[in-house]
Amino acid sequence: MERIDGIVGNVHADDDLAALRTEYADRDAVERVVIDAENRRRSRFRATTDAGTDVGVVVDKPAVSAGDVLLVDDDRMIVVAFEPLDAISISLPEATDEALAAAVELGHRVGNQHWDLAVEDGTVYVPLEADRHIVERVVEDVVPDTELRETTVEADLFVTDLDNGGDRSGGEPGHTHGADHDHSHGTGHEHSHDY
Repeated sequence: MERIDGIVGNVHADDDLAALRTEYADRDAVERVVIDAENRRRSRFRATTDAGTDVGVVVDKPAVSAGDVLLVDDDRMIVVAFEPLDAISISLPEATDEALAAAVELGHRVGNQHWDLAVEDGTVYVPLEADRHIVERVVEDVVPDTELRETTVEADLFVTDLDNGGDRSGGEPGHTHGADHDHSHGTGHEHSHDY
């Protein structure tokens, strides 16, 4: 077993590491550690890379993120990836004022549920971290007569700007706030997050 202490950085937050990952990938020297939901919230875990390397990982934060680089040496780079997620894909109608309003309302409702949301090539994806019927009901309330499909997507789809504290890499659903953040939902309902 190879022991890894700490994280070098994250390919989604560091352009130099992203470029380095491309270089290593071009020579087939990137090993991925695919982490399940249980292990991604641990600061110590044991895993096997897709190349068969057994690693014991100790990090100085409470959870790892997709794209975290665990090791870079002359021969290889070891990068964290998350297991693919089951998700609902939503095809929105053609771009009209009504479709734009529906998209904004969908984002608002999904955000209120503290679920992730990603848009790729005109399709909206919501991970099935809640019961499928609940997710479908929320979506159908906003965008009736739309095609909903269950699919599996890479967890990296939900990675946002890590430089600005937006770690939504499938590790913790919902939106990210700083400490002692209050917000209102526009209905007289307010709540505070004290982290």
